[in-house]
Amino acid sequence: MTSERKRLVERRDLVTRDLEELAEQQDLGEVDPDTAARLRAAYKTELDSLEASLADFPEEPDERPATPPPDEAPAPTPATPARPVSQIVKVSLVIVVVLTGAIFLAARGDGSGDQTTVQSAPGESPGELTVDPNAVSSEQLEAIVAANPDIVGMRMALADRYFEDEDYGSALDHYLYIAENAGEAVDEAQALARIGWMAYRTGLHIEADEYVRTSLELDPGNAEAALYRGFITMYGLEDVEAAIPQLEDALELPNLSVNVVAQINDALEEARGRTP
Repeated sequence: MTSERKRLVERRDLVTRDLEELAEQQDLGEVDPDTAARLRAAYKTELDSLEASLADFPEEPDERPATPPPDEAPAPTPATPARPVSQIVKVSLVIVVVLTGAIFLAARGDGSGDQTTVQSAPGESPGELTVDPNAVSSEQLEAIVAANPDIVGMRMALADRYFEDEDYGSALDHYLYIAENAGEAVDEAQALARIGWMAYRTGLHIEADEYVRTSLELDPGNAEAALYRGFITMYGLEDVEAAIPQLEDALELPNLSVNVVAQINDALEEARGRTP
């Protein structure tokens, strides 16, 4: 099976399982009807897109399900346990349509080289990087991460690449793994901050705030989380009064790009204009 077809098949199977689990969660009252309807519609849209893409590739023999003997009944499918809130956020994020640029990511094509996000340097996380992530493709990085799942620095580099390209569905899988398995608070905090931002981008504002707050509890010095918090409070929760001091604090963060500083100032001007 070609790598592209394999990827499409795996994603199709994942989306199919997510649809089944979503139905179970709605039956258990873990997801409200409006959220369930929104997620179901998004999943079905993605599933249709995947099926259309798969139609361009011929089916291969190793994909076709084996037909059980006439006297052998198919094995029952084991029940899937209910997923935590992080997984509910995940099912919403994997199908997000890429929006037009993050609110305050530094312009990557302006040639200035300044960055909004705070990157972990190699060696700060458990497990040294085995290769220079910038020297290999995403597909090669995926293979390296699959063979070395606990090298956090390598997985973070791959997740960050997807995040910066706004390929949120691919980024989320890796950030969730880091958040659930990282041995260092700084790595978990970075992953949670970006999960929070992606949740905000898909309209899950309360969940976004929770993720970013948890990130700051784990690592109060996480500048990226502090920056996200101000914008989420302002535009997501629409708590203008609370957003003002958060945005003022964000403005004092080091290494902000000119683009980011301008957008923080714009948000502050708007917030102050909306308060008595």
